[in-house]
Amino acid sequence: MALPLDHRLVQIPPGVQCFVGEEARRRRAIESVVTAVFEGWDYDEIIPPLYDYADVFEGAALSGKTFSFLGRDGSVLALRPDFTSLLAKIAAGRLAELPPPIRLYYAGEVLRYEPPKAGRQSELYQMGLERLGGERALGDAEVVAIAVECLEALGAKDFVLVLGHVGVFAGLLEACSLEPAQVEILRARVESKDATGVRDALRGRPVPEAARDALVRLGQLAGGLEVLDEAKRALGCAPAARAAVDELAATASALVEAGLRNRLAIDLGEVRGLDYYTGLIFRVYARGLGFEVGGGGRYDSLLARFGRPMPAVGFMLGLDRLALLLDRHGARTEGARSPAVPVASSRVGDALGDARAKRAQGARVRLGNGG
Repeated sequence: MALPLDHRLVQIPPGVQCFVGEEARRRRAIESVVTAVFEGWDYDEIIPPLYDYADVFEGAALSGKTFSFLGRDGSVLALRPDFTSLLAKIAAGRLAELPPPIRLYYAGEVLRYEPPKAGRQSELYQMGLERLGGERALGDAEVVAIAVECLEALGAKDFVLVLGHVGVFAGLLEACSLEPAQVEILRARVESKDATGVRDALRGRPVPEAARDALVRLGQLAGGLEVLDEAKRALGCAPAARAAVDELAATASALVEAGLRNRLAIDLGEVRGLDYYTGLIFRVYARGLGFEVGGGGRYDSLLARFGRPMPAVGFMLGLDRLALLLDRHGARTEGARSPAVPVASSRVGDALGDARAKRAQGARVRLGNGG
């Protein structure tokens, strides 16, 4: 009688994944298409370490989600929860002599703690790129155009890149005297498009009336590119916010000139995200999914942490979400595999020789008489 096994011996933990056969081939094919687009724009691949010192990943957005552990030398280490911080560190260290702009792309897993009850994955496979240094306006337009090309190359349909700018929200806050906790409450209300909630969050706070009205309206400044003209009128009370809108409008104009109008939308109430963004932000949405496929933005302050200040911009696409999207859109990224040719013989050496000959001709082989 077989003894019962501990479930931990035969089941993987919640939050991590395992793909076999067709599932694995599907994901490798998607990765191949995306990285070919990155190569086509003259980005170099980088394979960064799986873990680094924990303080590399410091920040409000990631500090509570890192899997950290103690190294043998007593150092506090962490599995990478994102790629951007790692690449910024490497650009300031190993690549310190490389002149900007530095163009790098990556593909691999990141690990972030998510409570099991949230139903979210802790192991995520991401593909993305970073443009470190160089002209800001050109960099912003370039990464958005590359993101569009990735989706088009995969055969995705009915997708849109929603553009925003963190400087709009930040510019409106300049006129307000709010504590950090109050700012986070306000951010959540704006992000959820809750105008009443924004009013409630600002009630009794030292906020000028014009700034109050603009913040209440911010969540509704979303839609087509015409929203930018509306925003310029609505945000005239805050020069910094208006300047952010002007910068975003210039990027959108360049993308329209390049033929990408039908792939763009605007949402100035997009105020969530990693805490290192400083300018343009964007997220990729598509029909059939209730969540973004990827996104990115500008983070001009991050590299200064590592001693090499320079502007930077990048984005990432989630492999699992892309696979789900393409399945729902009926898009295929790889052809059917040819059937395997069975190779068998009573002598192992003869079977191996026959199999090697067929492999040299490009055939798929299956050695032995079994299935």
